[in-house]
Amino acid sequence: MSRRSLILFLLVFPAAVEAQSDTFWLSEPWYFDAGPPAITDAARFLPTPFRNSILLKRYIRDERFYLQRKMTDDTLAVDAIFERAMLLSDGDIGAALLTATFAVMDHRRIGVKVPLLGTVYLPLTTEDDSLFKVRRTHLPKRVLTDRGKAVDKDKLQHFFGSAYLAYVSNSSVFAEFIGDLVEEWEERFVLGGRTDGRDKAANAKGRAFGKTLQSDPGSLPSDILWP
Repeated sequence: MSRRSLILFLLVFPAAVEAQSDTFWLSEPWYFDAGPPAITDAARFLPTPFRNSILLKRYIRDERFYLQRKMTDDTLAVDAIFERAMLLSDGDIGAALLTATFAVMDHRRIGVKVPLLGTVYLPLTTEDDSLFKVRRTHLPKRVLTDRGKAVDKDKLQHFFGSAYLAYVSNSSVFAEFIGDLVEEWEERFVLGGRTDGRDKAANAKGRAFGKTLQSDPGSLPSDILWP
């Protein structure tokens, strides 16, 4: 079985198993729960990638995603996130990359240092604290290969974000410029922010993925992250 076939199998398999056992897999109502009605209603007015990111976050929070990740590895889990983003985006690669970027944010909020006002906290997700913690726990933690035991959950947003910039601009130079600008901004204005060489490494991998998708739309994150 090819890797792509295996990923698609993992996406479909839980529903088939659920029909046989309601105790092992979570129920469909939980899987499709979008949170409080007010958030669901408001989501209708958001741009498509934002709406799709809500669905992708729900997929990541699902216990079945976590079980799939435990049964296989983080390589397939990262690929599955992108594959699901592609399904939600109807094959629009740029939209899928942006959707994935929003869905893998590993901070619920950031503190921005504003002159005269002090620290202002900006939300990065509409999830409540309990849902955010579940999703963060379920996120793949092995992204870069330079440290075997490193927890790289925060590198996913760098990877997909840089891939998006490189893909839509068709320019690695532009994507690198924006990535470096964000790093400098974080160091100066974000509470606890600092320049991280491994963030830049994830950015570089993302740029490579975005450019690869230009010539080979069937590429997967693992083709770049774990060649």
